[in-house]
Amino acid sequence: MASGEMTAEELAAFRHWRSASAEHNAAFEQERALWRALQISPAQDRTLRTHWARLGRKRKLRTALVSCTAAAAAVGMLLYAPALELWIKADQWTGISPQTITLTDGSRAILDGDSAISIHYSETGRDIALLRGNALFEVRHDAARPFRVTAQDGMVEDVGTVFDVQKNTDHVRVTVSQGLVDVHGSATTGSALRLGAGERTSYAHGHTSAIERGISPDDLAPWAHGDLMLDNATLPDAIRQISRYRRGAVYVWGNVTRANRISGAFRVDRPDEALSTIAATAGLSILKLPGHIMILKKSG
Repeated sequence: MASGEMTAEELAAFRHWRSASAEHNAAFEQERALWRALQISPAQDRTLRTHWARLGRKRKLRTALVSCTAAAAAVGMLLYAPALELWIKADQWTGISPQTITLTDGSRAILDGDSAISIHYSETGRDIALLRGNALFEVRHDAARPFRVTAQDGMVEDVGTVFDVQKNTDHVRVTVSQGLVDVHGSATTGSALRLGAGERTSYAHGHTSAIERGISPDDLAPWAHGDLMLDNATLPDAIRQISRYRRGAVYVWGNVTRANRISGAFRVDRPDEALSTIAATAGLSILKLPGHIMILKKSG
């Protein structure tokens, strides 16, 4: 699951196995708890690296090869560490397609492609952490158990509504379709900005931006309907948004100016077509490699 190579069928099979019995789910939770408990300090990491380096110098060829294999495995773990950490924390993580999840209280979470959440329900509250990507929430109101969504360092608290939370690299954007939400730029402060239907705001580093009003319902989570809308996006951001709907990684080779701006409507089920259009617009050529890897580079 952490490698990103798990197919939709394999993920569906895993979910079916996990939900088939209480014993299966208990086994999974036990293993995940073990992963969460494992922590390697920087000092331990340096010790392990020094030990592997000494083995590589002192042992004969066969032992050295074993050591190199162990080192390669360690490097692989470092490369996949962000994905592995996300997998350990997440209760739901979509593949390349949006997915609708019905929560135990009857609320619904519609997750964008390559999006992840963790779910913490108790007798006094319903807490969702948006760990990655975007999510649309249709909340069943319960005054005794507030519904809260945390993303980055802020929080969105429902007052009985439908709202969209989009987690970007440097900010979080919240848009309301129905009802009301309170947006906290920092989860640790009591002050909040209240949004109503058709309103939007963003927050970052503990601060919320001015409220945008008159947001059309069509602008709320268009990906939930299979559409990707780009509005004056930088080239790197446009590629990043489209890449979440592909099985393989997308890389940009060389320096690409951020002056190129991309606007347009694309389909999330045709990401390669969208990337081809963007490449042609920006004067880039496309190189396709095994493993569904795609490289965009300057033509010529």
